[in-house]
Formats: sequence, C-alpha cells, structure tokens
Amino acid sequence: MSIKEMWNYLIFQTKGYRQLGAAIVAGAVCGAGISYINSILYARIIDTLLLEQYTTAVHYVWIMILAVLVVRLVYIMCNQIFEQYASPSRDETKRRTAEKAFSMEFEEIEKEENQIAFRRTRGGVNGAGDIEAQLDSIYKFFTECVKVLFALVFLLILIVQSAQGAHVAVWKIILMTALLAGMFAFSFWVNVRVSESIGKKQVELNHENERINFLYGYLFKIFTSETAAKDIRLYGMQDYLCGKNETCINASSYFSEEGIFEGKNQAKFSFVIQLLAGYIYVYVAVMAMSGAVSVGDVLMYSGAIITMMTGVQNILMQYNQINYRNEYLKTYEDFIKRPNMHYDGTLPIEKRDDNEYELSFRNVSFCYPGTADDILKNVSLDFKIGQKMALVGRNGAGKTTLIKLLLRLYEPTGGEICLNGINIEKYDYEEYLQIFSVVFQDFKLFAFPLDENIAAGGQVDKRRLKQVLTKIGLNEFVEGLPKKEYTLLYQENGEGVTPSGGEAQKVAIARALYKDAPFVILDEPTAALDPIAEAGIYENFDSLVGEKTAVYISHRMSSCKFCDRIVVLDHGKIAEEGTHESLMERHGIYAKLYQTQAEYYVTAQAGA
Repeated sequence: MSIKEMWNYLIFQTKGYRQLGAAIVAGAVCGAGISYINSILYARIIDTLLLEQYTTAVHYVWIMILAVLVVRLVYIMCNQIFEQYASPSRDETKRRTAEKAFSMEFEEIEKEENQIAFRRTRGGVNGAGDIEAQLDSIYKFFTECVKVLFALVFLLILIVQSAQGAHVAVWKIILMTALLAGMFAFSFWVNVRVSESIGKKQVELNHENERINFLYGYLFKIFTSETAAKDIRLYGMQDYLCGKNETCINASSYFSEEGIFEGKNQAKFSFVIQLLAGYIYVYVAVMAMSGAVSVGDVLMYSGAIITMMTGVQNILMQYNQINYRNEYLKTYEDFIKRPNMHYDGTLPIEKRDDNEYELSFRNVSFCYPGTADDILKNVSLDFKIGQKMALVGRNGAGKTTLIKLLLRLYEPTGGEICLNGINIEKYDYEEYLQIFSVVFQDFKLFAFPLDENIAAGGQVDKRRLKQVLTKIGLNEFVEGLPKKEYTLLYQENGEGVTPSGGEAQKVAIARALYKDAPFVILDEPTAALDPIAEAGIYENFDSLVGEKTAVYISHRMSSCKFCDRIVVLDHGKIAEEGTHESLMERHGIYAKLYQTQAEYYVTAQAGA
C-alpha cells in the first residue's frame, strides 16, 4: 500500500468521522515530537548549566515541563479519538458487509472465488489481526514517518553547522560528512534487506498460521459435531483425527524457528546501528570540539540520528505488516465497494386481493459466469394464475436455475421475464420478492426460536402461526417442545432443540405458508419426509396452497399427479408439457421417468 492508499484506507474504514483525519495528523506530529522537544530542551539546559546560567536553565526546565505536558495531553487526546473510532471499525465493517450482501446479486455471493476470499479473510484475521489492528499499524506508520522527517531536519542543521566549524579543515568536514552519509546509507540498506527478509518470513509464517487456524477450527468443529460422530466411530477415525490435531499443536516449533530467524536478522541490524551510533558520537564530538556545535547539541543530534534509524526500521516493519494484512483485509473493502444490483427498478408491485400476478419467460437464456454453455436456451413459459405446475427433468436440466431467474437471484443473459407484461427488472426488488413464498431444497432454518423462524422475524402473528402449524401437522411436534413455539432451534445460539430432517422440512413449508404470498415455489418439498407424511402433504395440497399459483420442482414423478400442468425440462429446453395423463400417453421423457421410478418401487416392494 502506498501512503496515499493507507490514508484512503483510514478514511474509508472510519467513514463519517471527520475529526479522525485531524486527530491522526496531530497525534502523529505530537507522538513524534515529544522526544525531540526533550532533546532540544535538554541540550539547552546542559549548555546553560555549563555556562553557569542557572536561572536560564530553570526557565528551560519549566518550558520543557509545560511543553511536554501540553504535547503529551494533545497526543493522548488524539489517541483517544483514534481508538474511539478505530475500535468499532470491526463491527462497523461487519454491518456494512451485511448490508452489501443483502443489496447485491445472489450470484456474486455464490461465486466460489468470493467464498474462498471471505474464508481466507476470516483465517487471516485470526492470525495477524483485524481491521482495528490494521488501522493501528497505519497510525503508527505515519507517526514513525514524522519522526524520521524531524530527524532529517536535525541532520541537515547539523551538516550546516558543521560547515561553519572554525577549527576544523573544510576537507576534514567534507570527508567526515561523506563517511557519515555512507554509513547512514549502508545502515539504511541493511535495514531494508533485513526488513524484507523478516517480512517475507512473516508472510510465510502468517500463511502457515492461516492454514493451521482453518484446520484447527475445522477439527474442533467435527470433534463436537453429532453429525460427524457416527462416521468417526464407524470408520475408526479417532487416531487419524487426533494425529491431525497434534499437527496443529506441533506447529509451535515452526513459530519458534521463525523467532530464531527474526532474532538473527535483527542482531545484524542492531550491530550496524551500534557502529553507526559510535561514529555519530565521534562525528558530533569532533564538531563540538571545533566549536560548530555545543556540548548539549552532541546529545541532541546523536539522539536524533539514532531515532531516525530506529524510525526507519519501524517504518519498514509496520509496512510489511500493513501489506500482509491488506492482502486479505482488502477483500472486505473490495466487496463493500462492489456495485449493487445491476438494475434495481422503482415500480411498486400492485397490491391485488385477487392474487392475479401472471409471470412469463420470453425466450430466456442463461449462462453461468465463466462458463460457455447455456443452462437455459430460449425458454418461453407462462405461469398461469392459480395453476399448480410441476417442473421435472433429469439432474442438470435447469429446473432450479429457472426458479432462481424467476426470483431474480440471477439475471438472464438473454430474453426477459415479465410480471403482468412488464419486465421484472423495472420493479422494486424488495417489493417484487414479496409476491413469492419459497422452500428451497437446501432451505435454512436459524438458531432462533421456532415462532421467529416461521414468521421470518421478531413480529409474530399468533393466529396465523397456529393456522399454519395445524395445516402442516406440526402441532404434536410443537406441543412436545420444552417451550412450545418459543423453543430455540439448534445449539449454536444456546440450549436449543434440533429437529429431525422431516420436522425441519415441515417448518420450512410452514414458513412459506405463513408468508401468505400469492406465488408459492416448492423445491423438493417432501424429500426428507417419510412416505406417510409425504402422502399427507400431497393429499392436503389444495388446502395448503389454496388459490395461489404454485410451482413444484420434484424428482418424484408420483407427486406430479396432483398438479394441473407438468413441464419437462431437458438440456435447458422445454421438451414436453401437459397433464400427467397426456404425458403418459405420449410415451416421452416424462413417461420414461415415471415408469422407471414405478418399476423401482415395485421391485423394491417385491424384494421386501
């Protein structure tokens, strides 16, 4: 990161805090200036004492006390301002990330490279620090830069004063100054090389630390996971997993080796610094003996130059840390800076009591980003009001993709999708989604109370909740829970209850019905239910959905009998369309799928 990029990063991460910029500048100047104020005034005090000007020396002491007090107070105040705004930056960035995630395309969130980037960000934070640590490093970097700038001013003044020495030959001054510059340049070169070497080793260490953190976190998760416990025991994986855990524990030797490596390199730099310091004292002493500088100036200039060298070292070390952290923290920044939806319309959705929302695909094609083949190819399909439609087809035929396009989780690469004759892109996105109730095959319930899961929020309509629980047949399940409908689900957020797969699927269906949207989409809605529960859902299908428009995605051909219309997708195109009876008479793809499943069940029953 360049200095400009660091400054912009500070401003970006603390957006809205205008005082912070001034506080950082003032804090850096005051933090760097305290030692120089002491050096200048110490020099004056020593000189006045040597001249036996005791009253003046006392004045300098009071000036030093007051100056240091004021500057330190300003420095402390600036630090407090910085910490006040930097400390919440981690939580603020999480809030921004959540807001951005909710406002951008689903396809961006779903991309594998983005998921990898976020996973690496989490691992990097555990190893080398989060946004707050990055802001602190940048602040320290600026402070060290100011220290070096102050020291350079002192060095220039020293060289100018040296040229005015009355008792030293000019050629000696030039030679000694050239040697000082050469030693300084050599020390700087060693500093750069040592810092680069240590920086590379730290990056290597931090990357290894990320890997170990990922592995250790994953192992801890599966050690205590009830879902993994069966396989671990049945396949005798205990020793194997404990060995993996020992690998994480033994990683400390790697960190010890890094410490030894860093210590050796730091020793090299310290040796060069000590040589430079010794020569600086000689140089300044000669200048003092020539009358170019005073005795007090000897300490002042020597300290300033040493401070400059350590400041350069600190700058390079902080710079390495900043660049490493930026490697993964910029994921957040890049993510937050991404544009929102390609096009978020402004048209409101007409509120209709008759639920007459007609949707249609017009020559819609879709190709996943980074791939060459179309998943859907010129699909034209009408979703008729109040009709119960089944989408069937082999795996990969495009069924779920079609639904994701309908819900604007993806945007078509060709053609358009219309609601009541208007392209859905023109509608307000959030309003558009309000007309859908959806149960995906990979639905997600959350570690919150059951009633809030079904209501999808904290405001729960008790009457509607009772209705959907009765419709779905969840009353017996709820009555058996310790706190009834207020019972917490799962264990991640407290002592909750883990529903079975079938119970969880019923809760997901209940959530879709509770929303009471005019368009219901069910993706494999009964996959986790036993045959009796599945039959009950289908037998009561009309009463569950009512007059709503409904779409089923199902691999179980028997479920299609309950639908008014069946659409068969094959290789991204509509291959067949009709009722169960008409498609069976056609002896096409649907009939073959249905008969294959029927033969399997007959064979299975005969074998049983």
